[in-house]
Amino acid sequence: MARRLAIPSKAVELKIVGPRDALVIPRVQRLTVTADRPSTDIDELGNRLHAGTIEDIPAITVTFQAMDVGIKLFSILTGTDASAYPASGVSISALHDVDTIVYVKSDTAEDYIKMAHSRRCVVRDFTFTYTVDGESTEEYTLIGTKKRWFKNDVVAEKFDTGTTSFTLAYTPVALKSGDKALSVILDGVYLTEVAATPATGQYSISSTTLTTGDSRTAQCIAVYQTTPVAGNNWTDVTDNTMPAAIRGTDVPVVIGAGGIERVQSVTINGTFNPEAVKEMGNRDIVGYQAQIPKVTGTITVLDTDTELIALLTTGQLNPSGITEFSISELTASGIPLIIKLQDPADITLPYSILKTVYIPTITITNEGFTSNVNQNAQQTFDFSSRTGELKVYQGSGIL
Repeated sequence: MARRLAIPSKAVELKIVGPRDALVIPRVQRLTVTADRPSTDIDELGNRLHAGTIEDIPAITVTFQAMDVGIKLFSILTGTDASAYPASGVSISALHDVDTIVYVKSDTAEDYIKMAHSRRCVVRDFTFTYTVDGESTEEYTLIGTKKRWFKNDVVAEKFDTGTTSFTLAYTPVALKSGDKALSVILDGVYLTEVAATPATGQYSISSTTLTTGDSRTAQCIAVYQTTPVAGNNWTDVTDNTMPAAIRGTDVPVVIGAGGIERVQSVTINGTFNPEAVKEMGNRDIVGYQAQIPKVTGTITVLDTDTELIALLTTGQLNPSGITEFSISELTASGIPLIIKLQDPADITLPYSILKTVYIPTITITNEGFTSNVNQNAQQTFDFSSRTGELKVYQGSGIL
């Protein structure tokens, strides 16, 4: 059999298995899945060569970027229902552990040729990018505990009925470790596999029967490998319920109570600084414990007058009687930042809002003014979320 030339982007799909649902993610632009195996050379007196090499636990990293066109991706990562998204919005603090599955299509058939699975990945950081001439994007970097490649199919199966006993659609193929499942997530909690009767926090699999030690309240998701399934064929990613992309022309920015003119770009970065949890006698990372998030970003505008600097120092666009604006006064009392993504298919004012990104209080950490010959002067403001809060709303959200 002739070897394929290469794997094109059209033959790669990304599925995220969240605490509530699994979804093949549309509009993905870039995907990287790496496994770094730290190693240490061991030397000894009297030996001109290394005595050997000791390897540490692999570090799994998954990075992907998608067009920011709505709340579906954020909903999967936070374990919320995209079809009944909370009207009160969802905080980044709700970002959960997830599994990722990379599907690779055969070059000769409408089928999968291999799959990569990364287990229990937690969001390490994210970046939301909005520019005047570019497409809005959301990018996430996750770190996980295990990564495996499979020639078999990897199935993510959800159960929303039953209590402690669930029948799998296919017979699991045991892993090298002897486990029957890659992950079992019960009501958003990862369970541990055991051979005998499961206790709380555990599960067991016998043939196609999955048994959990705890009763299901909302849903149970099982991820496992099985021999290639007839009918489980490749399907192109399609989602016509959302725009192809949203450019800066449909991304109004609001600081405080008013819209800001001449905005050129807004970048929002979030970092969780998760710490790896290890234990003696275990060759794998148990999981990651996320810390309080740090949210920062940059706003770039074409400089025109003093309205924006006045707003960021006094809270008003045109404060009466104030002619001096000190950098030390920037957002002294905190001010909200709101970014709205409009539906580009809507041609009737007011345009419908698909998504709102909201930071309750930002603090300006740096201000800069730049002017180059034959170019327009720009002013940049670096900011941070005073409380580390960021919420994502469906629709117009809080306004």
